[in-house]
Amino acid sequence: MRKSLVAVLAVVVVAGAAVAAVPTIERYAARQIKADMERDGQATVGAVEVGLFDRRISIKDMHFKGAGDVRIGRWQASGLAWPLSELIEGRTPFSGLELGDPFQARHLELHDLEIVDRNVRWTIASAVADDLRLDRYQPVQGEGQFTALSMRIMKAVSLGRLEQTQSVFTDPATGNKVAIGKVTIANYDKSKAGSFEVKDLDVTPKGASAPAFRMADMKLAGLDLHRPINAMSVAGWRPGMPIGRIELESASLTGFGGEGLTRNGISLGSITQQTTHEAGDVKRTRLRVEGFVIAPPSGAAQALQLRTALQSMGLDELRLESDCSGTEDRAKGEVSIDRCVLSGPDLGELTLAFKLVNADKPFWTAIDDGNTFAILASKVGLASARVSLADHGLLDRTLKAVATNSGQLVVSVRNGFAQEVRRYQPPGILITDDLTRILDTVARFIETGGTLTLDARPETPIGIDKLPYFRQPGPDLVNMLGLSATLSK
Repeated sequence: MRKSLVAVLAVVVVAGAAVAAVPTIERYAARQIKADMERDGQATVGAVEVGLFDRRISIKDMHFKGAGDVRIGRWQASGLAWPLSELIEGRTPFSGLELGDPFQARHLELHDLEIVDRNVRWTIASAVADDLRLDRYQPVQGEGQFTALSMRIMKAVSLGRLEQTQSVFTDPATGNKVAIGKVTIANYDKSKAGSFEVKDLDVTPKGASAPAFRMADMKLAGLDLHRPINAMSVAGWRPGMPIGRIELESASLTGFGGEGLTRNGISLGSITQQTTHEAGDVKRTRLRVEGFVIAPPSGAAQALQLRTALQSMGLDELRLESDCSGTEDRAKGEVSIDRCVLSGPDLGELTLAFKLVNADKPFWTAIDDGNTFAILASKVGLASARVSLADHGLLDRTLKAVATNSGQLVVSVRNGFAQEVRRYQPPGILITDDLTRILDTVARFIETGGTLTLDARPETPIGIDKLPYFRQPGPDLVNMLGLSATLSK
């Protein structure tokens, strides 16, 4: 019994001594971390604190010069862990963390972050991340390489949630400033995000007292950035170079405003997009723009011409909406705009549809990677196209405006336009019976209204190699395109 008691007391004494030694160990670890960070002369640190029990590191007043000039008021990570794969390879965190090393933390906070790279300036009030995991990556250093370094980190990082507040970007070339109230990202995994939300985005020109453009809310879901991140992670990448296609399942943009829109009497309700995937590598996308209104203010000189044109048509404002849907079928090598409608109350509906076939590897390279020159080697071709205009007042309003401005009767203007269309002879084009019928159909549309539809159905798809032909079309243009026109009520 006495021996057991002595053993217990010994354990308690050792444990107590270990606990008592914790502050000393924490101070030593903090000094070691600070020394490691400042060793190469590229970083300075005001203070470092270490908490062993909660596996926490706090850094204050950090200044790093490498791929850009970075200042951080306070950086804190808790719930730190070191990947098992790194330990197996013989790499431990005690050797000092460097760019490219892995990093894991249950919770991470940044406050008062400032980044300057080639005079481009970013400031972020705070960024808070949960469940962060950064895998080992290949670093890149040097002036002007901050973008490449950032993209390489984005390729290697995963996190459960990130919330960033009061972000400001200033472009030195123009002096324009972009400010974002809050950015929230959820379920991000190495260039793919479950959701991405932006609140209170403002764009303010240099010297302006109010934002020229404002958007209250942007919500994205199913965001895939692997192509642009791969492109921008290459050392030497510069703005204007191809970045590739961004994949997106859904988007909603609302709350538009700003001095630039208000000054011109422009308002916009919402922009929404939805993409669905079907079996056989088929993707269907729908894009809608709602609540677009132009109501030129009476005191705006730059809107005088538009306001006069609308008034001559009997309109105080112009209201437009669009609804477009398209399909990609990679197995069949087909891309189509199934239906794209631009409509306005008391005006009409303009509908566009077309279909491309023989979409091959060069075509998808041009679309996916942004390599526009690749399409020159593609066999893709136009199989069909349709343009339709349904008149719901557009003709009468337009003819009335022309008559008012020219001092003529509306009937005279209508008959004159119809006659000009029937007599029209395109230079270098053979006036065939097919072309005469098309022109007559357009003239009858001017006379009676209704719905005018123009179809193009070439016998063989019109490929890239035929594009030079349209710069100086030959006499068989109508036949080559398979053009026809119909008029319906």
